[in-house]
Amino acid sequence: MRNRYLALALVGVVLLTACGGSGGDDSVEGQNVVVEMYDNRYQYTEIRIPVGGTVTFVGAGNNPHNAVDADGGWSTEDVFGSLEQKKGDEATLTYNTAGTFNFYCTFHGNPQGAGMAGVLIVGDG
Repeated sequence: MRNRYLALALVGVVLLTACGGSGGDDSVEGQNVVVEMYDNRYQYTEIRIPVGGTVTFVGAGNNPHNAVDADGGWSTEDVFGSLEQKKGDEATLTYNTAGTFNFYCTFHGNPQGAGMAGVLIVGDG
């Protein structure tokens, strides 16, 4: 019976890993940050940059992705021209206003932070 539970646990871990899990690495900080958008998660779920810093969102998965401010203040569409960023597509946004911004992928998350979502902290937040 123990082997059966062990086998089931192993299958669960493999499936979770294959699907990309629910989130990316914890956080990243810097002046100019690059965030890859995998299937179906961001590389980082918390991004910290100073006022005037940039974030480059890069398509890195087989599915289209994007990054949209939950309050509608910005989107990768603003600079990329489309909400469908595919593998290799890049959108660099510059943030000149301090604040905390929740963001999500319109294909794989929602404004409430479920699914493919993260937080961007600009300045002291």
